[in-house]
Amino acid sequence: MSQVQDGLLTQHVPVTGTTEIRELAVTYNKMVDALQDYIQQLVSTREKQLRYEIKALQMQINPHYIYNTLASIKMLVFQNAREQAVETLDAFIALLRSTITNTDEFITIQQEVENLKNYMLIIRTRYGDRIHAEYYVSSNCYHCKIPKMILQPFLENAVFHAFPDGRKGTIQVVVRRNGTQLVIRIIDDGIGMKQQKADQLVEQSIKKEYFSGIGIHNVDDRLKLLFGEQYGVHIESKPEEGTAIIVTLPLKDT
Repeated sequence: MSQVQDGLLTQHVPVTGTTEIRELAVTYNKMVDALQDYIQQLVSTREKQLRYEIKALQMQINPHYIYNTLASIKMLVFQNAREQAVETLDAFIALLRSTITNTDEFITIQQEVENLKNYMLIIRTRYGDRIHAEYYVSSNCYHCKIPKMILQPFLENAVFHAFPDGRKGTIQVVVRRNGTQLVIRIIDDGIGMKQQKADQLVEQSIKKEYFSGIGIHNVDDRLKLLFGEQYGVHIESKPEEGTAIIVTLPLKDT
C-alpha cells in the first residue's frame, strides 16, 4: 500500500493472510479499481468537452471578418475591378466551404496550404500587398494529413502582429518530414518580441478582425489531446529579428 503514497493507484495488493487481512485487501483492491474507473471517466469527459469546444470554434466564423471581407469585395465592384472581385469572392467561398461544409477533422497538407493561399488573397484585397507569403513544402508531405485549421491561426497572428504601422514583410510556411514526425514552421521577418512574451503568446485573445475563434492555445491543446504531450506548438522570437512558430505532430499519410 506504500505505493499509493508514491502516486501509484493501479497496484493491487495480494489477498493473503488472516480472514481480516484478506477482507481488507479485497476492499482495498475494489477501491483501487473504482478510483481508476473514476479517473478514466474524468479524462474521457474532459477530452470530449475539449473536442466539442474545438469543433464549436471551427464553426464559429467571426462575423466581423465576414462583414469586412464582403465590404472589400463590394468596393472592388464599385471600382470596376471585377476580375479581382471575382477572384476574392472565389477565395472566400472556398475558405468557408473548407471550414464549414467539410466536416472531416483531418485534411491534407495540400488542402491546408490552399486554404492559407485563399486566406492571404483576401488579406491582400483588404490590406494591400505589403505582406507576402511563401510556401515551401517537401514533395513527400503534400498528402500527409493534419488536423484542419491548425496553421491558419499562426498566419493570421503574423499578419496582425508582426508587421505594425504599415511595415512590409514576408511570412514563410515550411513543411518537412523529420523521421516519424511532421514539422511545420511559420516564420516571419517582422518586429519579433522577447522570448518571455513569445512564451505567453499561446494565451493571446482573439481579435475581432480574426477569421475564427481559434487561437494559438487552442491549436496547442488540440495537438496534445490528439497525439500526446510530446507534440504541439513552440515559439521562438527575438526583437527585430522576427518570429518562428514550430508545429510538431506525428506523420499521418493518406
